[in-house]
Amino acid sequence: MEDKKDFKKQRTKSYFLNATKEIIVHEGVENVTVRKVADITGYSYATLYNYFADLNELLWDVKHHMIKHDLVESISRKLPKKLLDFKDIKKLFKVYVEYYLENPNVFKFFYFYQLSRPENKDKDFESEPDFNAMQKQTFQSFVADGTLHEKDVEVVGKIFIYAMHGMLMLYFSNQDNLTEHDIYDDLDKMVDYLLKK
Repeated sequence: MEDKKDFKKQRTKSYFLNATKEIIVHEGVENVTVRKVADITGYSYATLYNYFADLNELLWDVKHHMIKHDLVESISRKLPKKLLDFKDIKKLFKVYVEYYLENPNVFKFFYFYQLSRPENKDKDFESEPDFNAMQKQTFQSFVADGTLHEKDVEVVGKIFIYAMHGMLMLYFSNQDNLTEHDIYDDLDKMVDYLLKK
């Protein structure tokens, strides 16, 4: 009986998460309200507060859900199990950038919308992706062939992440006349420069 109750609770919670995600993707996070989310799910807005303390907590959970289920899984599906060479690394970065180019409202939500960690979330989700492990795995073949030293993997990973986010910010803000082609071309050049033996 307890399992059935727990399943129903998780299912209802997922309705709220998915409705919020849909608003973010199609209209932007600034258009998310408790009443709008409740209307989409068919529940009263008071019911939502049985699952989330406030809008901040709802958005916090949605962000973590989207990182795991949308971003990471979307990238994983399009790549080989093991990244072996320049071509694979370039494809990884292209797929990462493509995700945000196709979902500009998600990028703005992840990187421009300020959330505060809810009190009941004082430790990271157990199911949250291990980005350090993913980073090591990404550059594993380059460490194995001597192109990179193990100690440099973290710095090289950050260079690529910061560069991609910087270029996406310039692209979305129209500050530098940057095109999609420019982003991919610059990333390819960076891979060649930083990962050449």
